Amino acid sequence: MKKLLVIFFVFCATTLTYAQQDGSLRLFDTFEQRFVALDSLIFASAEVDTAIVDSPSVHFQHYWIAQDTTSKADSLITDHVKAEVRAMKHETGLALTGQTYYRLDEGLALDEDDAVSRYKAKVQVELRWNFLNSSIIHRQGRKQAIELQGDMERIEMDKANLARLLAENQEFYQQKYDSLLSGILQHRLINLTLMNDAQMYLLEHGNISSDEMLDIINDKAEAERALMAMSKTYPLADDLSHPSGLVVEIDSVGLLDYIRQHHADIHLLQLQSDLLAQQMENHSYWTKLNISPFIRYSYYFRTDLANSTNVDFGVNFNIPITGETGKKRVAMDAKRMIIDHEKEKTTKKIEENIRAILLDIERLNRISTAELHRMHDLKRYLQIRSNAYLNRKGGYNIILRTKEYNTYLLCWEKFLSYQYQRDCLLMTLQTYLTDMSIFDFCIGTII
Repeated sequence: MKKLLVIFFVFCATTLTYAQQDGSLRLFDTFEQRFVALDSLIFASAEVDTAIVDSPSVHFQHYWIAQDTTSKADSLITDHVKAEVRAMKHETGLALTGQTYYRLDEGLALDEDDAVSRYKAKVQVELRWNFLNSSIIHRQGRKQAIELQGDMERIEMDKANLARLLAENQEFYQQKYDSLLSGILQHRLINLTLMNDAQMYLLEHGNISSDEMLDIINDKAEAERALMAMSKTYPLADDLSHPSGLVVEIDSVGLLDYIRQHHADIHLLQLQSDLLAQQMENHSYWTKLNISPFIRYSYYFRTDLANSTNVDFGVNFNIPITGETGKKRVAMDAKRMIIDHEKEKTTKKIEENIRAILLDIERLNRISTAELHRMHDLKRYLQIRSNAYLNRKGGYNIILRTKEYNTYLLCWEKFLSYQYQRDCLLMTLQTYLTDMSIFDFCIGTII
């Protein structure tokens, strides 16, 4: 009987049986224990495998907790805008000027004034009101310009903050999926190691060629590289029995409409255009005029007569003769048109990028669904094969059986990869939103 089993082992290059020598029997027992462990993973009775697939909305909650940290900076900008408005409102246009001097020509006999008007020193104080440069002129327009500048500061702050938060969340997603993928990848690597040991044993005993072993070595090396690329070490997956994931449907119409109105770059360009329009309105010929009523008080120190005072009231004016104002308004309007054109181009480009991302998400949803169906089919196949192996008579190909399990594990890995790619695309869509979550436009369906 032993002789017949040895002949059978030689005939089947990758087959190990219970009747082989001690080394092969130990190897076979190791495989059998491994098959039992894999069956417990794949055919467990748990209803849902929450360790493998979580809702992306749960993932993204991390982002919105961090987003609350922007409230302090926003409050600081609001305080700055209010302070600028208060400062503008306190621009009265009033100016108090004065002068005092002593005349040196009296002792030098150079004074040509008569005795009445002659004085040796003078003190003069003047209050002038340039009302055209006070806050009563274009007050609302200037206030609007300050507020627009504050809004632009908020957008720049939100963009910088969003970039930081997205970097944090990309790392969060990476570690999340690494932990899921690592748990499965380690199981496949264990299988590949066993297959490599078996192939090495058969190769050393001259029972097989090295062609298939080279493929196993390459697969094992790729799995090891993937594990080493991960930043942390994660535990083995303990339940692979119920493949489950999410298909994410996106309200593309609502998303695009919202982004056209609120995307940071589009909104910033719109604010720049609005600011230029407001500055054009605030900038007029009247801002170049200087019409200043004044009241002046003078006190004269005289030698021959008693000291005297004088009060004058008048209007000082300076009327520039220039066409600068009109030309400058034309230049500002031309710049505003350039900004509007840039906004149109930016909007079009953003819409094209978003539509491309949405198509990729739909594709990944379809691929994920197809891969999930494939996993369910493989699970049924493995169940049938497992029952067949239990009812077998004689030996069977343990290498082939291990490959069957690895095919199932590879499907898991691909499925998680598709889900991760989809979530990365959702994170990319989030870059177009600074004040809302992308998941406000999504509906997730468990598959």
